[in-house]
Amino acid sequence: MPPTMASIHIARGQQQLGTFEEEQVLASLRAGAFLPGDLAWREGMNSWKTLRELFPGAPMPPPMPAAVYAAPPLGDDRTMRMLLPVGRSGWAIAAGYLGLFALIIFPAPLALIVSLIAIWDIRRTRGSAHPKRGLGRAIFGLVVGIIGSAALAFILLSRR
Repeated sequence: MPPTMASIHIARGQQQLGTFEEEQVLASLRAGAFLPGDLAWREGMNSWKTLRELFPGAPMPPPMPAAVYAAPPLGDDRTMRMLLPVGRSGWAIAAGYLGLFALIIFPAPLALIVSLIAIWDIRRTRGSAHPKRGLGRAIFGLVVGIIGSAALAFILLSRR
């Protein structure tokens, strides 16, 4: 076992978990709070090592079952949220499509109204356990709705 030095910095993924004394690290490893694959660094080391490498003789918990490493739920995956309307506000979806149709000017006021409702709906759920997404679509509908409504107003006023 390496000689005892001051403190050990522990990280998991891209998040630092903190600085701990060696005894705390070993106890947390045995309890399962730290994982053998967590990274560790202490003064005098050239690079980060896994806890398994740093403490090769320490008792380690058995590997976690594969189910623990399962993919995140569909609504938590950024790529899927971009492709599918998972977890999105229905108002935001409607605002996005109305924004597209507002390019032909006539549904522009409707896109404007639905976009405002969508933004309100998304902000209303911001602090909840399952916040709605789709603010980008709602803002797109809002911007195109404003432009289309202005163009419609210009057309109607210029005919007088």
